[in-house]
Amino acid sequence: MRLLIDGDLLQSHWLPDLRAWQRAGHSWWLLGRRGDNNAFCGGVRGQESVSYPDGLLDASALLADWLAPEQGKGLASDQAAHRQVLLSSASALLVLAKEQGLLTLGPSGADQPLPLDQALGPALTRLQARRLTLPCLRDTLVSFSARSPAAPHSRRGVPTSAICLRPLVAADASWIENYCLDPAMARYTLHIPHPYPEDAAHEWLQLCWRKQALGLAWSWAIWLDAQRGAAPVGTVSLSSQGSLAWWVGVPWQGLGIATRAGALVRDFAFASAHLPEVSACHMAGNLASGRVMAKLGMTDQGMAPLTERSACVVRHWRLRRDACSI
Repeated sequence: MRLLIDGDLLQSHWLPDLRAWQRAGHSWWLLGRRGDNNAFCGGVRGQESVSYPDGLLDASALLADWLAPEQGKGLASDQAAHRQVLLSSASALLVLAKEQGLLTLGPSGADQPLPLDQALGPALTRLQARRLTLPCLRDTLVSFSARSPAAPHSRRGVPTSAICLRPLVAADASWIENYCLDPAMARYTLHIPHPYPEDAAHEWLQLCWRKQALGLAWSWAIWLDAQRGAAPVGTVSLSSQGSLAWWVGVPWQGLGIATRAGALVRDFAFASAHLPEVSACHMAGNLASGRVMAKLGMTDQGMAPLTERSACVVRHWRLRRDACSI
């Protein structure tokens, strides 16, 4: 991972921790201001435990790059943005870093607080410990026939297919946008608006990567084995609290894909993540999602408002680990 530290915050007691950080194969870069000659603070050169930065960055240039990435030459264009950490107290940098997919540390307003009098090493260790490993999940069943992309309303001529859930990548933004531009996707989904905003797919991917890095959620692309080389057909996500959510592109709906993807994630939640329960919800008119939840073994909990959107009343479902045979 790459750690970006605002030079105004760098503390001399962090230098041994930064040396250990580099020895572990990571790097750290110092953020300064244009014309700032104090490129490295600490005043303890020559000590073996001291760490020197792997590079220097102009904080103003980095900020400009995040505001206008097509004109910048900094680190914002790096597709591995979610493997970078910013340590700063500047609210503008923190906000834009989060939008770029970076993790943030700082005295206030960051993903994880770090008082300046505390050691840096334990904070970075805690941050790394919260990172979630995202495995590929594979279903070897072949119980449905996929519709051909060339003839999306036909169930003939395409062999049955196993499905694979793989981590999301930057290139997924294009097919996600193509599916979500369909107004039918917004009709029965809670978080896909219509019209679908420009760059919404890219921003959603950045959010998924940040949540994964912070230990808050897992997200996968749903990919069909029989369509090797074609785009995936949907996504599925699981929060660290056990909340399950998915969507499948309109041409692929009604084929049991959501049920099989949901079963893979349910099994992962109980067998690998050791979550006590899995929950899901759907809009009142989305009976198809309700059928999927029932097939996953969930129990109908009735209608209730969403915690984050009290005006939105949905039907809630739940499955406890001790009630599941997995």
